Amino acid sequence: MRFPTMFSAAVFMVALLAGAGAQAQTAPRAYAVMSLAGNTLALHAKREQVGTRTESAPIQVLALEDQILDEAAILAARAVLLKALPGAQPVLMMTQDKGLYGAQNAMFDQPDAHQADRDYLKSMLAAQGVSHLVLVSKFRGNAELKLVNSTEGGGVLEGMGFFVDDTIATINLNTQDGSRGMVVPFVYVRVRLLDARTLQVVREATAKRTRILARPSVEPSGMESFAAMTAVEKVKQLSVLLQVAMDETLPRVLAQ
Repeated sequence: MRFPTMFSAAVFMVALLAGAGAQAQTAPRAYAVMSLAGNTLALHAKREQVGTRTESAPIQVLALEDQILDEAAILAARAVLLKALPGAQPVLMMTQDKGLYGAQNAMFDQPDAHQADRDYLKSMLAAQGVSHLVLVSKFRGNAELKLVNSTEGGGVLEGMGFFVDDTIATINLNTQDGSRGMVVPFVYVRVRLLDARTLQVVREATAKRTRILARPSVEPSGMESFAAMTAVEKVKQLSVLLQVAMDETLPRVLAQ
């Protein structure tokens, strides 16, 4: 008589554990959003040198004291997250920790060498009580500045900034206005979805977004056009690209 009783108890326990597992699998995720991509602004230039030689290396990497670009990246990611998951209430996180900025990709590529940074990030997430982190970081890739019928570039771009080309003449196909020199804001970022407890990468994607700004002028160079842009306009141009980058990557990263 005991065997059926024990068997029934065993069946009950299996069913109970299966139900608990199902609840764990269907438990809603709680997201945090953070950006580490906006602490610097890079300026690249392609200019005539001796003969036909040009230079395309970055001429300046400016360290940003404020976090306006990180804020723009976080808000862009939040907009896409809420569109994909209307019931979500993401926690928007900022940090000024130089260690995290410096190790933003290395702590995933070489985790053993950056355990202190990983532990610090995990403690931040634990304090917020979230299950997952959407992390925006810099991505490094070849410069690809796409025109209508060609691709310009040269060198390598990383993070956010501007590529200025003083060697090219362009024509606006709609207005037929010509210009010499172009300014190209760029956003090269990587978006990761991380398990907040372990920092295991659940899914990731990269975006390389650029936008050609060719202004109707024959005399001024691209560098002069760049210098004439206000700080507000420069941030606005990068914010537009950040939103495009998040629209492109985040739905794939969030897919369950």
